[in-house]
Amino acid sequence: MGATRSFLIGIQPMPIRLLLSVLLALLLPACGFHLRGSLPASGAAKSIVIQGISRNHPFYQNFSQVLSYSGGWLVDKPEQASVVIQISRARHERRPITLSKQGLANTFDLSFLVQYEVLSPKGEKLLKQQELEVRRDYFNDQSAPLGQAEEEGQMRLEMEREAAQALFRRVVSVLGHSTGS
Repeated sequence: MGATRSFLIGIQPMPIRLLLSVLLALLLPACGFHLRGSLPASGAAKSIVIQGISRNHPFYQNFSQVLSYSGGWLVDKPEQASVVIQISRARHERRPITLSKQGLANTFDLSFLVQYEVLSPKGEKLLKQQELEVRRDYFNDQSAPLGQAEEEGQMRLEMEREAAQALFRRVVSVLGHSTGS
């Protein structure tokens, strides 16, 4: 009996922290929490048309990827879509902020600006023209110009990805309000 008793004494109950962590992990989805970038599309945001930019534009491709992660897809014709996004401008800007002792720009302000409006397939405005802007500052020490160009290019891609995610969230919000859900 002594061996059995010592064996039972060695077994500890599940730590309270672990139990609470598991419980919290199970309750988190119930409150509507989603990981960033995994926003579920409502039934109304499954098919979307983007007009005003080429299919080859990186922003178009990023938006397509965000939409597909949420179970939606881009279509070609407004009749096939639940919503139309009309993009009137999607462009990058780069302006110097500070200068080095030699008079060369060494800190830059990068921005990606998207002007858009959201329409119903029949052409009714669901959201009037809006601007979406993503900004980054970066330091260019002029000592490695090839590396700096690559870094700037990477920052531009990340800004386009962030803008695509923000636009998708806005479209889902507009559709949620317009359908009353």
